[in-house]
Amino acid sequence: MVKLVAFLRRKPGISREEFARRWLESHAPLAAQLPGLRGYRINIAIARQPEGTGPEPPYDGTAELWWDSVEAMEAAFDTELGRRAGADADEFSSVRIHLYTTEHVIVPGPR
Repeated sequence: MVKLVAFLRRKPGISREEFARRWLESHAPLAAQLPGLRGYRINIAIARQPEGTGPEPPYDGTAELWWDSVEAMEAAFDTELGRRAGADADEFSSVRIHLYTTEHVIVPGPR
């Protein structure tokens, strides 16, 4: 299993609220249809951040998406739907960094 962790920063002029609404209500339903997708979580940054990070967090949110393999993930992104989802994310984010990972659960989170 491979997990993609995406780090997103909203475009200038888009409020935090609009960024979250756009991501959760419009983009997520589209991305959730990617072929072979095994799981999908979105994490939106809250206003309070650790001291010393500055007036804004470095990212406005992260996403976690799971596939059976890197090949399955890359094949999903290489579909018409995958290209549409990428273009859609670019509409509301100025930074979108993808990190391919393997997950090691130490303490399971709440269900």
